[in-house]
Amino acid sequence: MECRKVYVDVTLDVSSDGSVRPRRLIYEDGTIYPIDQLKDVRRAASTKVGGIGIRYTVMIRGHESYLFDESGRWFVEAKIVS
Repeated sequence: MECRKVYVDVTLDVSSDGSVRPRRLIYEDGTIYPIDQLKDVRRAASTKVGGIGIRYTVMIRGHESYLFDESGRWFVEAKIVS
């Protein structure tokens, strides 16, 4: 399935040691998606839409998704619906 890069607003917590935990994202249509679980954090590239940064593997509404922090801009890999 073809994907596109969608930049999103992210609400996050930053602890005193500098670690970042995303709590919710706001999609381009204004829909708010709470992040139910943070599963993994690592530096990685998006193989579907390009770009490299910190990849957060998150659970949203029972689905595993990737949320990327690309030098302070956050994006997701959104499926293109035909």
